[in-house]
Amino acid sequence: MSEAILQSPLTPLLGAGDKSLVVDGRPVSLGETPLMDMLNLRGNPADQSFRSAVQTVGGLALPVLANTASVGANRQLLWLGPDEWLLQCPMGQGTALEAALRQALTGQHFSVVNVGHGNTVLRVQGPGAADLLARGCPLDFHASGFAAGQVAQSHISRANATILCRQSGSDYEVTVRRSFADYLFRWLCAAAGA
Repeated sequence: MSEAILQSPLTPLLGAGDKSLVVDGRPVSLGETPLMDMLNLRGNPADQSFRSAVQTVGGLALPVLANTASVGANRQLLWLGPDEWLLQCPMGQGTALEAALRQALTGQHFSVVNVGHGNTVLRVQGPGAADLLARGCPLDFHASGFAAGQVAQSHISRANATILCRQSGSDYEVTVRRSFADYLFRWLCAAAGA
């Protein structure tokens, strides 16, 4: 019997590395942070013991303001709703984090669900990044409307996406269902005229 191979949905398109695009004369790099582990976390943000447990185990403060994120060196915690977050971490950390969170939150009302590799993260970077995303997304990507550390759930063309602004105007991470990754990648390339 052959071994199963876990592969990024964009491996066939990005085998040689990030794709270089030009949007209105400005460069954009389109890439992927493949195979991240992701945990959907729910709980009461008003409960100090819940916040403390999440910070102790995950290493990040629980973002309690709408549409914000806590970003660390290799993990990020995205606000999805008043009692819902998405913890993203490198492949191989999710199972241990899930077990540690369950242990730390014992006795509390919470939910931790490993959403595994059902999603992938596209990186859209460069001076033309905001303009490229704006071609298919109704969000205002201007720095005054979508600053570094902010998160929004929207769509790009026909793909639902969670968008994290890492640097206003030039650095975004787009979390999308892996079944839409190929479509969205190709759509972004076409929108840039590539």
